[in-house]
Amino acid sequence: MMTRRFLRPGEFCIVTAPTILETLVGSCVAVCIYNSKNGSAAMNHFLRDKPLKDGNTDIGEFGSTSTEHILAGLMAMDASPAHYRAMIFGGAAVIRTSRGNSDIGRRNVDVAMSVLADAHIPVTHKEVGGRRGRRVTFVTDTGSVQCRFAGDIRKNLKE
Repeated sequence: MMTRRFLRPGEFCIVTAPTILETLVGSCVAVCIYNSKNGSAAMNHFLRDKPLKDGNTDIGEFGSTSTEHILAGLMAMDASPAHYRAMIFGGAAVIRTSRGNSDIGRRNVDVAMSVLADAHIPVTHKEVGGRRGRRVTFVTDTGSVQCRFAGDIRKNLKE
């Protein structure tokens, strides 16, 4: 039986054994990265794009630090960007402010895209934006992801 792990906001996971990684994102973002050569994989669930100047050093909370951290862990096992592919989920405008919808979701997606581009990791799929949360299930031995809107019938994504 495959190990299953649910990631809460601010958490990340790097695996080398087949694992089912799951999370639920709204304006937060989940980045799933899969290595097609050695089967290693990683997923994060971050809340904000990058740290403010207040000295907060919680790696998992921020897309810039969390995504860089999981990439470093994966690259320590296989440094070839050509062996990886990434998928990005979340970034919805679920938070309303007095000025309308917050743009935190869009900023979260932008920082994930930027970190992956800097590392030369191709993004092969993304389901981002909108106004609803998503449940993401990443099956690391195949690199496949199932993503569905909260309350919707499951949508299968085969990469």
